Amino acid sequence: MDKKQISLQVYSARNFKPYDNIFKFLSEQGMQNVELFEVEAFDETKDLLEKYDLTAKSSHIGFDTLKNTNEIISSLKKLNVKHAIIPCPVGKPGGKFEAIFDKNEEEWNDFGKELSSYVQVFEDHGMTLGYHNHAFEFNKLPSGKMPLECILDHNEKLKYEIDLGWVVAGNADPIFWTKKYASRIIACHIKDFSSPDKDLISHDSQCAIGDGFIDWKSVF
Repeated sequence: MDKKQISLQVYSARNFKPYDNIFKFLSEQGMQNVELFEVEAFDETKDLLEKYDLTAKSSHIGFDTLKNTNEIISSLKKLNVKHAIIPCPVGKPGGKFEAIFDKNEEEWNDFGKELSSYVQVFEDHGMTLGYHNHAFEFNKLPSGKMPLECILDHNEKLKYEIDLGWVVAGNADPIFWTKKYASRIIACHIKDFSSPDKDLISHDSQCAIGDGFIDWKSVF
């Protein structure tokens, strides 16, 4: 794989702030690209990207920021971001991580339709809008559909950032879902887990890529 195709998701280094230290370390390790998150939260991002010769082709943004579409697009364009990614719907208050995203099929479809309604305005600005999965999108609904299908199947122009680790954590087949939405995948996240017997939703179950049980050769 071309090194230019590899990015580090800044969210995964969020506990090592300030961002200057994070970007400096990544640059020293030869990293060229990063994926941002919460771009509306730190004004210094553009200066840091330039300072450490990094590019950000994609960024996660909160679903609720889409209501201020022009504002978020303007922020992303200043950073030369091409792909805006929604990492999850707005969660219900309280409860564990998986529980706050527990929706019925109608609610998932409503979310997918609303998300899809913003696709064109991003395209009009030369950008794409996409969705990033966790594990809960693979909790099969009574109809047999997956929430992921309810999200993605309303608009073929809605892109997909597949998180292969979360697919596995959702007891789903990463190869199947990669093939199903292959034409719409703009990026993939990879993570590994030390044992299938652990709670894969817990970050404590994660390990270095290649040290876990996922068969990456078959996936790629």
